[in-house]
Amino acid sequence: MRVWLAIVFLFLSTASVPAASTNFSQYPGFAEWYAANPPSSTLPSDDDQALLQKHRPRFFLGEGQTGFIDFYRDYIAHGTLRTGSGDVISSAVTPEVLNAQKDNPTVEFTHRPQPGHTPAPAIYARISRNTVDWLGEERELTFLNYTAVFAHSGLTTGLLGWQKLALGLIGNLQDWHQLDHYTAATLILEDGARPFALMLQQHNYLRTYLIGESVTLPDDGRPLVAVAKGSNELFPYTEGRTSHRAVPFLTPPNFRYMAGSGPRPFLTADDITEPEVELVYRLAFLPPSDAFYTFKGYLGARRMLPGRDGPPGADYNTLPDLKPLPIQMLSGYWRFGHESDIGRLEAALLQERYWLEFARGQATVFYRNAACARAWGKDCAFE
Repeated sequence: MRVWLAIVFLFLSTASVPAASTNFSQYPGFAEWYAANPPSSTLPSDDDQALLQKHRPRFFLGEGQTGFIDFYRDYIAHGTLRTGSGDVISSAVTPEVLNAQKDNPTVEFTHRPQPGHTPAPAIYARISRNTVDWLGEERELTFLNYTAVFAHSGLTTGLLGWQKLALGLIGNLQDWHQLDHYTAATLILEDGARPFALMLQQHNYLRTYLIGESVTLPDDGRPLVAVAKGSNELFPYTEGRTSHRAVPFLTPPNFRYMAGSGPRPFLTADDITEPEVELVYRLAFLPPSDAFYTFKGYLGARRMLPGRDGPPGADYNTLPDLKPLPIQMLSGYWRFGHESDIGRLEAALLQERYWLEFARGQATVFYRNAACARAWGKDCAFE
């Protein structure tokens, strides 16, 4: 998620750089969001669990690539939970212990890798429903969210040679920060119909793909997703070794580059997928209020360089402004080199909160195209 931050410091002093003093969970706006939208403490119903099982994605890794783990069994069970001052809370951390500390933003969990331990891959699934204004008509959309977990995140294999060499002097390229659970795939559907869109988390932003326009959906309703080497980011499945444009954050120059209207920023590196092996996993269910999603402290060791601290809970995956799922869906919808999308992006970039303006600007074309996606392209064409 944050690996490029380290590259910046290659051009700064070689002295030690202190870790960030404030957890991202304390970013302005989160407290207000969760006060107005408290997470549920209940599991998905039997019907919702069946729906989540029906559409669970198929994930593909490269040969020898690190796979998913079980958050509690393979990660939390092996480590130490400490207060912000370093006092040990527990060295045998259970779900109950972690949840008891989930509202403390200074608490730190440090994972201890267990050589020889065999992980039990799990994907954490949940369901949300949101009402949207679909071209003047009120409709309810269902979001099927599937979150993968990795014990650590490395740097993307698309880094240039000099970047790898320089960064290798200050950290482990394969274990840049402990825990990576900002790796989620979300399918979007309406009224129990087949999904019409796929949303994927990539670094500190999300991408939305319409079925039939930029991705395909097999007849069984299970999307095919490729996991990038090193960075663990998720992309639509393509055969063979594939490079994907990527940036750490969607700043205006970065956004233009991603949309195909601006030059490549200096501090970027492509994500690489090479799907060869399908990962076998089980689907797991946790209440949305569980510490896995809502933990405010550090779920991985704190390290000296910014971008290397362990993250808070999986719900802290984007800015507070973008927490509503319909806004994430719209803000992540752009087509590379698409003239109209680029025009709306340029208009949005004139505003301070351009990510919200871009979402609003994309609403009409998205819902028109989504109607086409729901009809599987029959009697319509994507704009």
